[in-house]
Amino acid sequence: MATVVALPGFLGRGRDWAGVRAASQTGLRWICPDLFAPGAEPVRPPAVEGPCWLAGYSYGARLALRWLQDSPGKWQGALLLSVNPGNFQSEEERVARRTSDADWAAAFRTERWAVVTERWNSQAVFQHDAAPRREERDFDRRKLTAVLVEDSVAGQFTDPLRLPTRLVWMAGARDAKFVRLQNLMRDAGFPGTFPVVGEAGHRLLLEAPEAVAGALDDLVA
Repeated sequence: MATVVALPGFLGRGRDWAGVRAASQTGLRWICPDLFAPGAEPVRPPAVEGPCWLAGYSYGARLALRWLQDSPGKWQGALLLSVNPGNFQSEEERVARRTSDADWAAAFRTERWAVVTERWNSQAVFQHDAAPRREERDFDRRKLTAVLVEDSVAGQFTDPLRLPTRLVWMAGARDAKFVRLQNLMRDAGFPGTFPVVGEAGHRLLLEAPEAVAGALDDLVA
């Protein structure tokens, strides 16, 4: 049986993939880790026998890109949702992003949970999306702050020559920034296909699980 390792976004949980899992017709074995749970070990690529696919949303998709490049022969391919590959940033944008991520890290370290999560969900990238409920008990703040500082998109760079050809990059039509990134990747020769989901924003797992499941089913068929 083939396996898919499905990674959530920042401030996400493995169960965020539940709607996609329910809609998928592939019969895959799913591994959906909680990246930020208290007490959980650092997430590493699992040792899985047989064909294995990756799926990731936002931060989880950036993590998937790292795994794909680190072990290009391990993975059959990947479904990458709302992802910034890091390649199309100016130095000024990288500096600004590092500053912003450091500020967010300080906020997640010190602010009341309700305050910081409300501010996080009010960002422009989420303006069209309903905010999922997140309980503080389900998260380790140290892991959240570490990801913001150590895995900032400001330090991300993706080598398209180290990626498998069986890739799907997906964005929501209302998510203008990430639709633009997909167009830049296509023009730069990144492998794969670049579907855009109509009437959806950044949070594709919540807004368009059927479309995501259909893309995954087509990818692994």
